[in-house]
Amino acid sequence: MSSSGTAYYLYCLTPCACGIPASAIGVDGKPGVMVCDCGGMGAVFSPAEVGDFCGQSADAHLQDLAWLGPRVCRHEAVIEEVNDRVPVLPARFATLFTSLDSFERFVLEHRDAITGFFTELGGQREWAVKGLLDRGLAPERPGSPGRPAADERAPAASPGARYFAEKRIKAKWERDFNLRLKEFCRRAAAALAQHAGGFRERKVLAPVEAGTGVEVVLNWAFLVSPALLDEFRGCLARFNEGEEFPGLVLTPTGPWPPYSFVPDLSVGAAA
Repeated sequence: MSSSGTAYYLYCLTPCACGIPASAIGVDGKPGVMVCDCGGMGAVFSPAEVGDFCGQSADAHLQDLAWLGPRVCRHEAVIEEVNDRVPVLPARFATLFTSLDSFERFVLEHRDAITGFFTELGGQREWAVKGLLDRGLAPERPGSPGRPAADERAPAASPGARYFAEKRIKAKWERDFNLRLKEFCRRAAAALAQHAGGFRERKVLAPVEAGTGVEVVLNWAFLVSPALLDEFRGCLARFNEGEEFPGLVLTPTGPWPPYSFVPDLSVGAAA
């Protein structure tokens, strides 16, 4: 794609284009978001300057958080506004097409995957669940009051021998702790999935929750229908209110557009 001129910036697809107003501000901060029919589906897009997203200037832009941050937020705001009315297939940030014809060819090429996605999605929305672990409230660690148990204490010996014995005890405790955590998370995910239409295990992007210091030990996404939302929340509450794993809280946020469940399309501008 040429790095100059105007292109079509795609925000999302919808099952149809009928009756979908798009009043949000576009990614460039200007009005102009439109919805058009494309192969029987709705395409939500706006004009965009190619140079903002392609070429040397784009490389600098994408490294500049002051430039990038507001545009990512506006991109997501358009998707969320449309998703408040109809199901959506979100497009990645900076998905551009040179013409409506090129976009229509793209839709037709991936029609089966797109229609299959909307069929499975139905009226479900994405809910994120993070696992926040406060180790200060977790089962006592070696060296805490009351730990280790009498049979776990390092035997009286030379300082060097005690040091290595205590390291072995601590390493064993850490292994056991991590195994208990893994098993608890496995059972929680399986239980929550019974009240959801889809589940994805996502990468933990920030291992420490900002402003709290607690560890982020899991990052999940579920597709949940409105009819099952109360059951889903109730299941979360049972795990959080139990005493099986002190210090770990499963925290939900949502609903979100189904970012985690988008099919693997060869997204990109067509010539």
